[in-house]
Amino acid sequence: MRIIAGHWRSRHLCAPNNFVTRPVPDRVKESIFNKLGSYYGCPGELPAIHVADAFSGSGSMGLEALSRGAESCTFFERDPEAISALKLNLSALDVGTAASVVRGDAWRKAVARSDGGPLDLILLDPPFRDSSDPSESGAVHRYLSKMSNLGDASLLIVLHHEVSVAPFVLPGDRWTVLDERRFGRNVVTFFER
Repeated sequence: MRIIAGHWRSRHLCAPNNFVTRPVPDRVKESIFNKLGSYYGCPGELPAIHVADAFSGSGSMGLEALSRGAESCTFFERDPEAISALKLNLSALDVGTAASVVRGDAWRKAVARSDGGPLDLILLDPPFRDSSDPSESGAVHRYLSKMSNLGDASLLIVLHHEVSVAPFVLPGDRWTVLDERRFGRNVVTFFER
């Protein structure tokens, strides 16, 4: 695993050895950040936004965001080995106060910045089994419903899921699908509020 672009370009990241987490393939990560750069009007970079990396694993996605210019990233992870790898990566890159780590399940935790301010972007990469139910009672839809009620500021959620799963937005939702990208069995859906 490595950081693709920005301040820490080409720096390698350590990963947990337990195979509980699933890293985002480089070509998927690059496509996500190309779309985000275009969305925010700064190709190859990000503006000084506040990001949450939910189900962060070793932090690859959130660290990519920080490397490209995000102001802060809050990492949410529940696996102890993944948290150890994440903390090693944060230390090796000397990230400092731009990052905070929240230990626990991102489905249940209040996803917010450490200072309580609003988020601009949530990188949501749950285990594929957790995102297999696109119905109203499924974990992703419940999460989108919870996040739709947090303030009136704009928010972008980038969801990495399997190709076999149908869209998650139901009639009446505050969310719209901005874009969807497919890479073999990987799909990335961009939700905008």
